Amino acid sequence: MMKKIGIDIVAVKRIKLKPRMIELILHPDEIKILSTRLTKNSKREFLAGRWAVKEAIIKTLPSPIAMNQINIGYIDQKPSLKNSKFGEIIVSISHEKRYAVGMALKKD
Repeated sequence: MMKKIGIDIVAVKRIKLKPRMIELILHPDEIKILSTRLTKNSKREFLAGRWAVKEAIIKTLPSPIAMNQINIGYIDQKPSLKNSKFGEIIVSISHEKRYAVGMALKKD
């Protein structure tokens, strides 16, 4: 079984909370999650993490897609890809004060 891996890192300070950027990155379900974040920094970290993991997912796919077509939810408080049309992809998101990193592992 062939596997593909993608990884990406984002500096949180580069993330701007502008409506257009949010719409380009987040799926509508994720926009709802973002709205529950209380602080500006928490929102930027959330958006940076989504950017990183979606870049990682796109690296595992045969052709690029728009980030807002990818929906990351949670199962047992862990990030999980909710779009089954992309196949089985395991994801992970991690944050450190200034950076967010995303990883994706796709089974073919």
